[in-house]
Amino acid sequence: MKKCNNCGSMMNEDAKFCTDCGTAFLGVTLNHNADTKVETSSASNNTQTSQVVQNVSNAVKSVEYDKVAQGYWNYFLTTLKKPSSSFSVTDRTNGWIQFVLLAFLNSLVSVFILAGIPGSETGIGMFFKFFFVQLVINVAGIGILFVFKNLIQKVNAPFNVVTSQYGGLLSFNIVLLLIVLISSLISPIVMISIIMIGLILIGIVNVIAFNMYLLNGKNNSKLDNFYVTVLANAVVLIIIAIIARIGMEMMIELLPYMFNQYLY
Repeated sequence: MKKCNNCGSMMNEDAKFCTDCGTAFLGVTLNHNADTKVETSSASNNTQTSQVVQNVSNAVKSVEYDKVAQGYWNYFLTTLKKPSSSFSVTDRTNGWIQFVLLAFLNSLVSVFILAGIPGSETGIGMFFKFFFVQLVINVAGIGILFVFKNLIQKVNAPFNVVTSQYGGLLSFNIVLLLIVLISSLISPIVMISIIMIGLILIGIVNVIAFNMYLLNGKNNSKLDNFYVTVLANAVVLIIIAIIARIGMEMMIELLPYMFNQYLY
């Protein structure tokens, strides 16, 4: 038996309509099935829409990563071929990629060189120590240039733009670091001459890039770029002297301990 939804009368299971009020049972069933189909179709559409949105999101991210990689590659090749073109760079991303890559390569070179020295500490922990120190040094150098650009030369230069412009002057160091890295992988002892020449050249490029950025940049102050550069170098030397002094004091404090350890 089944109950009529309209009048409540009980009818046989095979009845197609209510004999009391005339309501069709078939129509009720069809409406119920239609609602079920609509709900199922709606859920299916929502699932498909979510999948499409996810696919589009992944595609956009892939395009963005490709765009960043292509942008950095063009930036690297351009500044490697013509370092002075760095002064016209206005992007805010490539410089950070450049300095992270420089820190990464410097850290790898340091670890592989240490690996060739018996008794030296190596490993992933030492790599991250070098990497962190190198990043701090890089950011400190950028910070000094940023301060002198904005406060002394009175040029409105955003920090990220200074990073990209200064970083472009160091593209040649990427090549030098790769040469030194390959040499250290072959043998730090056999290739010592190439490694030393490469490291010295890297240091020279760092100094030239720092000074060139201040000497050839814009200047809206009355102080000549030459004296601005001299003043910036004096600040760098003072910072190095302070760090060296702290390091020497720490070594002096550790000497008695190291001496006792050696004796006993």
